[in-house]
Amino acid sequence: MNNFEYLMVLVSVLLGLGLAQVLRGVSNLLRSERRHVPSVMWGFALFLSIVQFWWAFWDTRGIPAWNQLSFLYVLLIPCLFFAAAEILFPASRSGQPDSRDYFFRVRRWFHGTYLSYHVLAISLTWLLVGVPLTHPYRIPQVMCATVHVIGMATARPGVHAWLPYIYLVTLIGSQAFFRYFQTGLMPWPLGGE
Repeated sequence: MNNFEYLMVLVSVLLGLGLAQVLRGVSNLLRSERRHVPSVMWGFALFLSIVQFWWAFWDTRGIPAWNQLSFLYVLLIPCLFFAAAEILFPASRSGQPDSRDYFFRVRRWFHGTYLSYHVLAISLTWLLVGVPLTHPYRIPQVMCATVHVIGMATARPGVHAWLPYIYLVTLIGSQAFFRYFQTGLMPWPLGGE
């Protein structure tokens, strides 16, 4: 077992906990009579982000010398995913409070935690993988981060109704372009090989 495989075990466990929290929360919310659709959509966005990060973590397999500091830095991301999932879908929520009211009470914490993930992801790929800050992939990363800044800054329900959709379109579009259709469409290596 090499260093990457050894470290991937703990990253995978934490990502799995975050996925379980998201799946439990979305399923509970979908069964609720008073569901808040943006919360459900943010659950789908968290699910896709966690899966995407797990897939993107493969880019770090070429790091020759892992140390505890770099591993702790990487480990913050699955912790942030779990925190965002717990904030959005708390396991200890008593009763069935209105999911819309709850979302607006925790929106700053949720968006701030999710924003922290994007900041760490940008710095991680720059510092550990060597992807320059001027790489075209930074455009959708900044767009996703901007969605969370807007989510923290405003409490307008009309804005929050659209934010998860904007985020999902940006996330799915960027992954399709930069990860799945690399041959021919992506002349810039994203790291790894």
